[in-house]
Amino acid sequence: MRDDMAQVIVERPRISAFNCRKGRAQALDDLPAHEGMRRSRALRGDRKELNENLTPLRRYLERQVGRPWDKVYSEIAAHLRVDNTVQQHVRDHLRDFVAVTPRRAIGSWRSRANGLWYQRLYVDPITGLLCRTDQLPEEKAWRRRRRQRPSPPVDRIALTDDRELRRIRGVWYEVRLAPLPSPDYRLCREIQKRPLKPYDRRSPVIEVEVTVRRLATPVVRDVVTNAMIEAGPPIDDVAGWKAYRRAQPDRRYAVGKRTLSGRELRRHALSNLPADPMA
Repeated sequence: MRDDMAQVIVERPRISAFNCRKGRAQALDDLPAHEGMRRSRALRGDRKELNENLTPLRRYLERQVGRPWDKVYSEIAAHLRVDNTVQQHVRDHLRDFVAVTPRRAIGSWRSRANGLWYQRLYVDPITGLLCRTDQLPEEKAWRRRRRQRPSPPVDRIALTDDRELRRIRGVWYEVRLAPLPSPDYRLCREIQKRPLKPYDRRSPVIEVEVTVRRLATPVVRDVVTNAMIEAGPPIDDVAGWKAYRRAQPDRRYAVGKRTLSGRELRRHALSNLPADPMA
């Protein structure tokens, strides 16, 4: 283990002189009227930062896999003293990487889904050797189940801009799409109820006559969902358009559908699901 491991983990390089003029003299008017002792050292780049970089400690522990933990810990204790605050702080981080007393506990917030500890390394309770957690059978089986997790079924396949394949209740259809009509708005004068003080919950409500742009374009019907879709928000304003674009990001609707034939299903490598008798 490196003798300066505590400094490598805790100390960072010196701050660069981000505000100096690299040897050029500054005008007296540009100099500060008052300056503390730490500011001058920071401007010269003569001050260190304190932070944590635990990667060197993790790499060192991973290189000790297969060795007895007692010997590894003896080497660490020889270079990191208890009576030094910085070095003791580094020793406290050992349990973030090594499970000295590994215990299987399912449901604990400190354990993973397979019931193992969260550390990458552990000490074998029988041999006392430092081992890797990812080599345990439970960890390998858990990773294998994650890789074999089935992907979500595909319900839509785009063919062109105005045609797509869509599965509806287990049956594949070819759906024809059309863009929504352009919205047409007309000026209308309405009487609306608004609070006298908008930011006061106890404010009295008054009636105000305002001029708004109301949607005049008729709604259209989506043949797949049987939903009535408007060409735009009811009122032409910023908030209305923001909510409308969130609800209708595609600005298309289905105008026709037909069931795919067996030949088309084979061509697209698709299959219909069997009908549910309980549906």
